[in-house]
Amino acid sequence: MGDFEAHVGFKKDFELYVGPARETDDWRRFAGELWQEVARTLRVPLDVPVAESADGDEWRYWFENSEMSVSLYVGRPDPGAVDMAPAILTAVSRSYDVESWQLAERLYTRLVSAGTYLVAAFLDDGTPIDANFDVDDDW
Repeated sequence: MGDFEAHVGFKKDFELYVGPARETDDWRRFAGELWQEVARTLRVPLDVPVAESADGDEWRYWFENSEMSVSLYVGRPDPGAVDMAPAILTAVSRSYDVESWQLAERLYTRLVSAGTYLVAAFLDDGTPIDANFDVDDDW
């Protein structure tokens, strides 16, 4: 497991790229199930509104309060190595007690342990932190 804490810095954010461990054509369902996992992990409401694109190829979830801001974007992927994990998940702490790296590491650990997701973690500047699949040079 990567050491997220080693990358602590002022306003340092992390991005998790997430995809299904098994092939799917039902991206709407994937987006909903992923949000449920995120919501349970961070203890945020399950029933936040989802913004769906007009063509039904993109889904966006957003939650924020005084403690954190969480966003999830899922787009129907095009074929290719980078698109093995088409969802972008970002959690930013606004708390004095929990840092953003802790939220990112909690999400990463939970999603990987579920065994149903491919997950790659990066700093917001593109520096790789950890992944449970080969992210090769396309990232």
